Amino acid sequence: MTAEPLPAEAVPAKPLSAEAVPAKPLSAEPIPAQPSPGAHRPAEPPAPGAPAPAEPSAEPAAPAPAGPAARDVALAEARVARRNQLTRAAQWFAGIEDDPYGLLLRAGRDDPAVHEERVRAQGPLHRSAPLDTWVTAHRAVAEQVFTDPAFDGTGPDGTPVGRDDLPYRSDLLALDRATAARLAPLTAFGGPLLWAQEEDCVAQRAATYARRLLEGCGEYFDLAEDFARRLAGPVLAEQLSLPDAAHEEFARVLPDCRHALDGLVCPQPYATARATRAAEAAVTGLLARHLSDAGEDAVRAAGVLAVGAAEPTAVLLVETVRRLRARPGAWERLTADPALAADAVRDTLRTAPPVRLETRITRTATTLAGTPLPAGSRVVVLVPAAHRDPAAPAGASPLGFAPDLHFALSATLITVLATAALRTLAETLPHLREAGEPVTRPRSPVLLAPARFPVAKRESTPCAS
Repeated sequence: MTAEPLPAEAVPAKPLSAEAVPAKPLSAEPIPAQPSPGAHRPAEPPAPGAPAPAEPSAEPAAPAPAGPAARDVALAEARVARRNQLTRAAQWFAGIEDDPYGLLLRAGRDDPAVHEERVRAQGPLHRSAPLDTWVTAHRAVAEQVFTDPAFDGTGPDGTPVGRDDLPYRSDLLALDRATAARLAPLTAFGGPLLWAQEEDCVAQRAATYARRLLEGCGEYFDLAEDFARRLAGPVLAEQLSLPDAAHEEFARVLPDCRHALDGLVCPQPYATARATRAAEAAVTGLLARHLSDAGEDAVRAAGVLAVGAAEPTAVLLVETVRRLRARPGAWERLTADPALAADAVRDTLRTAPPVRLETRITRTATTLAGTPLPAGSRVVVLVPAAHRDPAAPAGASPLGFAPDLHFALSATLITVLATAALRTLAETLPHLREAGEPVTRPRSPVLLAPARFPVAKRESTPCAS
């Protein structure tokens, strides 16, 4: 059976909240069909200005083997690829059954807030039966999930890779709480890895690199690809004291890890998943070569910091710019007073956080919101919905980034980088404007990451008559 694909072009969605801000348009994805090992998968993301691609109905298998041993390896890889694809098909068809969590994972053209509020209406804990997952939109339940020792990690504990529902899960971001707590002090400002003693120093260095990137951009450029995704690499390479010769390679490879967070809950296309794993291995290898004297934990902490910070920084920055540009007078107020950048970033973290889904697994039997959960249960927190929870205490601080796993290492750095970059944009390009339709990356339910965000450095001016 071959499923009919949805239209490839991006279509603007509804606002993410009740606030009058246009939401990011989403690239459509076709309905998965039965796996076909020989199908071809085009590269992603598209070049700036190109139409958003539609995803094919199947994913390719491993290349033809050259001998019996290679044939066994290829067959094992094909089985893993098939499991990856079938997991995505299960998510898609859960959406067809009108399961709100399945519809969120499809990351289609709908406003995610609509499905998040449907989950809230089911009570403090909703079971997505088609996907065997418990989902919550309630603030108190979310806080318990992030703090209760029964909830730990983002995936099955000790499950062989080939049998995992998400066989291409990021190795660096597959932390448990004990490991995250051990590694987090290594990534503190002024700690063993980051040479800057305080946030202001990192912000100043980030602003320096941001200005250099903007100077290299033409009149028209892609805010996501040409600026936001290229910022974290050079800043981190410097902060981690990598040798100058390694800076270019690190900055080039790190953006290729962009799918790691989405891949924690949403199977990425075969070619994308393989490329992401290769990029993550390249980052780890580079860090191991240059930080090995600091110890194994330092190498791992640096990798988690880099991969965990790079793409959320880009998403947070682009979303904040989008929201400011969409509100009458908001961008002008920022350019008149760039110190408002910190407030703008905090507002985005509260109303449209860059990480929308947080997954935890129960390692022991427990009770959540009055519901007994056996060990191995999967629980997902809808972070934006938890922020909007009307039952939350008045004046409650935004959840921001979950404090217990990989973001224990990278959350502060993400906020510092995004704020410094936004302030530099406001100071350097006060007349920045949109120059095309923004497109959201397919299969990005966690981040709703921008595939492209075309901008121009100056306001358009009418031609002289």
